[in-house]
Amino acid sequence: MLGYVQSILAASARLDELAVSLSEETEARLTFVLSDTLHPDVLEEMLFRFDARFPHTEFECLIGEEEDVIDLLQKGRAHIGLTEARESYPTDIAAIRLPMQTHMAIYTSATHPLAAQSRIEADELHGWRELRLNTYLEREPVLAQGPVWSAPNYLLLLSMAVQGFGWCALPSALVEEFAPAKTLVQLNVSGWPRSVAIDLVWNKRSPPGTAGNWLRHYLQHKADPV
Repeated sequence: MLGYVQSILAASARLDELAVSLSEETEARLTFVLSDTLHPDVLEEMLFRFDARFPHTEFECLIGEEEDVIDLLQKGRAHIGLTEARESYPTDIAAIRLPMQTHMAIYTSATHPLAAQSRIEADELHGWRELRLNTYLEREPVLAQGPVWSAPNYLLLLSMAVQGFGWCALPSALVEEFAPAKTLVQLNVSGWPRSVAIDLVWNKRSPPGTAGNWLRHYLQHKADPV
């Protein structure tokens, strides 16, 4: 019975999207929730292409991660967003897996004691302060294994790491783009660096219009930058 209901809901969502696409109406405003995990080069090219394609559409860019992205979509505050991939979503949220991935690594300030070590086991990190992503809305509390400071986005965490307040898992492209030269050191930690998949998400009850669908299609066919 549950599977039957889910099939009906999925079919209804597809019909809603088709109706929007057939109306050929371009949104006057498109709100996009950007994750810091998106490669800066991909964002730059996307914005240039969007501007050329939809010069009269107001584009609003919000910054959010994980649960905050879902919350903004469910509240109708945003039309489309990016988040680190997960296995399941609320029933009103649609998602597609993007071909690009985010490369994450452990970083700390060049002046931090950990920066002098050539090899570090993951358990050793717990003796030092972790700078951790903590969204406004948490799914489940994460038990800390050591001292923790937190922030709701990776750019703030990067700033804290540069100032020497602890170690942090950060998108490598974000570090390359925004960290001042030689201020952060990538630590050689077992199991790192890692590749993380990215999902593009939207609310099924208010599917994207022409501009949102263009953005979705663009990112869906965009490979990792070389």
